[in-house]
Amino acid sequence: MVLGLTTFLAACNFEGGVEQGRCVAFNPEGKTITIVVDVTHDQFNPHYSGGTHTYKLPTTPGEMGPTPEVGGRLMIDLAKNNVLIYDNNANAVREIPVQFVDVEKNIRPKHPKVAGKTFPIVDKEQQTVTVYSSRLSSLITFKVPASEIDLPVYAWTAGNEMRVAFRTSDKDQAIRIMNVSKTNIFSK
Repeated sequence: MVLGLTTFLAACNFEGGVEQGRCVAFNPEGKTITIVVDVTHDQFNPHYSGGTHTYKLPTTPGEMGPTPEVGGRLMIDLAKNNVLIYDNNANAVREIPVQFVDVEKNIRPKHPKVAGKTFPIVDKEQQTVTVYSSRLSSLITFKVPASEIDLPVYAWTAGNEMRVAFRTSDKDQAIRIMNVSKTNIFSK
């Protein structure tokens, strides 16, 4: 009981923070991860537009969750007809206006339309991109401006959602990283 209380008190005195964002870069050799930060801090309605933050990976390997998948697609806004992407060359978040051609909602990962398929699907002839959004549970096809159709597949791929804990004394050193996209906290 004393050990539990000591652990509890130590946790209460934790001087640090947690950021959540989409993974746009991961360098296992350099031991770094870069995320575009969620500015809303609302797990159900994130807005990945808070700029980038590069962290050093935790020094203890057990504090790193599953390896993240990287991608430039940060979010899809069906109401505003745009897709937010991370532009590697400009090292900035950018908004691309799109025209939604087809949006199929309530599509789960095991649905035959998405199970076993690789997304995004870029059709340069039709100037469309088809993506599956697990966050929106939707299969979405949108038309992009001619100037954007030659963007790399990376731009249309959603990076994993990551949660990074750090100490206030060293905000660039992650002490724990959780891959939210690949971690089911409800499974045993």
